[in-house]
Amino acid sequence: MSREEPSKISEVFRTTGQPTITYVQRDSGNYERRLNGYLDEAGQLCLITGPSKTGKTTLYKQVLNQRGEIPLIVQCTEGRNCEEIWRVALEGVNFDRVVEKSQGTNTSISAEAEVSSTFGWKWLAGITGALKGSFNRDTSEGEVRERILSNPSPDLLIPILKETRYVLVIEDFHYLEESQKILLFQQWKRFVDNEISIIVLGTTHRAVDIANSNRDLVGRISRIDVGHWDESDLIKICDAGFGYLRCQIAEKLSKKICSEAVGLPIIVQQICLQIFSSQSIFLVSAARKKKISVRESNVVSSFYDVATEKYRQFESYYSTLIRGPREKNRKYRTYELVLACFTVDPITFSLTRAEIDSRISKLEIDASEKPPAASLNSTLGALKKFQTKREFQLLEWRPTEDTLYIVEPSFLFYVRWRKKKSGNSGEQLDLFEELLRNLNVKASNMLLISKAQNDNMGDF
Repeated sequence: MSREEPSKISEVFRTTGQPTITYVQRDSGNYERRLNGYLDEAGQLCLITGPSKTGKTTLYKQVLNQRGEIPLIVQCTEGRNCEEIWRVALEGVNFDRVVEKSQGTNTSISAEAEVSSTFGWKWLAGITGALKGSFNRDTSEGEVRERILSNPSPDLLIPILKETRYVLVIEDFHYLEESQKILLFQQWKRFVDNEISIIVLGTTHRAVDIANSNRDLVGRISRIDVGHWDESDLIKICDAGFGYLRCQIAEKLSKKICSEAVGLPIIVQQICLQIFSSQSIFLVSAARKKKISVRESNVVSSFYDVATEKYRQFESYYSTLIRGPREKNRKYRTYELVLACFTVDPITFSLTRAEIDSRISKLEIDASEKPPAASLNSTLGALKKFQTKREFQLLEWRPTEDTLYIVEPSFLFYVRWRKKKSGNSGEQLDLFEELLRNLNVKASNMLLISKAQNDNMGDF
């Protein structure tokens, strides 16, 4: 079946759902090949880790779609326990959909008829021994389903995953409480023993830690750490979208978009879409007719629009973080400085303790304002409690790794573009923004000095 051509620019630069025109295989398709291979190897726990919005969901949906398999998705939330996870998974089963997908394959007619007449809630109850002797031929599918869901367990999912084209996907694993994470991995051994592969998504490495500590899962863990996107792969999104719309964008502007997108494909999509929306161009046909040439002012303006329209929810978190706890009693503005470390190039989603010290030493502030090691250690140790109490988590300090992770990279994009950049010397900036400006000025001065030195060398 041929792909339906998009009529709207929002269908080219997709900010939600699965991209088509602008879908990019990272690292020349390496991630897709690896996940496909892991799923082929029965009984694997496929752990996909990486910061939020780096394409974990897009990756597994693309691979499952190519394999003709159906994701059975369970979203984890705080407070959700294992029993609820199995119930949600069972509630998501649609046997009618399984039949339809099975009939779409190259199976024989007799096999199709057998599947169509067999799969259902009664089939599940019979094959698992659930409700044994408590229902008969007159019991409806709905009644059996209701009674199965009243006592959910992983054993009820095993035949569904084994006999149908469903693949269990656990999203947002990091939200579960620690005790439930450990219990879940213990129960997953049943799937492994039955040669059933599962996909688990999380923003942190905690799933990997738990899996590696479970002896029963040794040799059955396959991990893909998607991390941040390389600029070269992000540029392919721009090239694919603008090429499809037959519009020109200079290479330096594509690079500018992708360098400021903090490694997130969704931000590249949002900025590119905003470039057209800000000029009231919404249809593919209109973009092709006008054949616009993108200017730097369009790009910079779109940075601000995306930051303030798409990521406005970060405003209160930003203000809370830079104040820190006990604002009036603090001698050092350590929270602001820790945040500022993430603005020093190169852009990264994690910093070791040594890297934090190195980056703070590069900030243009008085020596008296630089916090001592004890203040930094105290700040890093208090981050989790401070954020949890205020019901958000943007940063995570992992003492066992001596590393600080930024859980939500789009927060960094918001911080950099939350205000329009202007040349007004009287503009009121908070400390964090002053640091950003100083860093940018320092970088510009270093480039000028380097250029002057190179020019002078040419005279000899």
